[in-house]
Amino acid sequence: NLIAPPVVYCTAGTSTNGCTPAISASAQPSVTFANACTLSASGVEGQKSALFFYGINNTGFTPSAWGGGSSFLCVKPPTQRAGSQSTGGINGQCNGTMAFDWNAYQAANPAALGQPWTAGERVYVQAWYRDPAAVKTTNLTDALDLTLQP
Repeated sequence: NLIAPPVVYCTAGTSTNGCTPAISASAQPSVTFANACTLSASGVEGQKSALFFYGINNTGFTPSAWGGGSSFLCVKPPTQRAGSQSTGGINGQCNGTMAFDWNAYQAANPAALGQPWTAGERVYVQAWYRDPAAVKTTNLTDALDLTLQP
């Protein structure tokens, strides 16, 4: 069986320094952790605090404007936040990156939203980062629609 790749959806906001980050995943997640699933964001503002968050049901949800800036909230609450991280790179440039090991997070947080997972369930992931000069002092990436595999 051919497994469809993760689907990118929604529109990333453009930061005050002109960065338009892109989210991606190395593979679909597995309920048994049979394969690595690393979520990434590239082209993020450098030297900013950031985190990934996810939701488990986007039924009937329309992305909504994130404060008056160019970002959209693409994941319907309730959401689960992963730990904060630094984007690295250089302040004022678009060379920051983010990474999130889905399997490690799920294994370490057995009470996290969505657990226990079942093959076929979907999860919606987006990344948030600080952008002090922006309308809400933050911005958002585009989003991922993931389908859990056996």
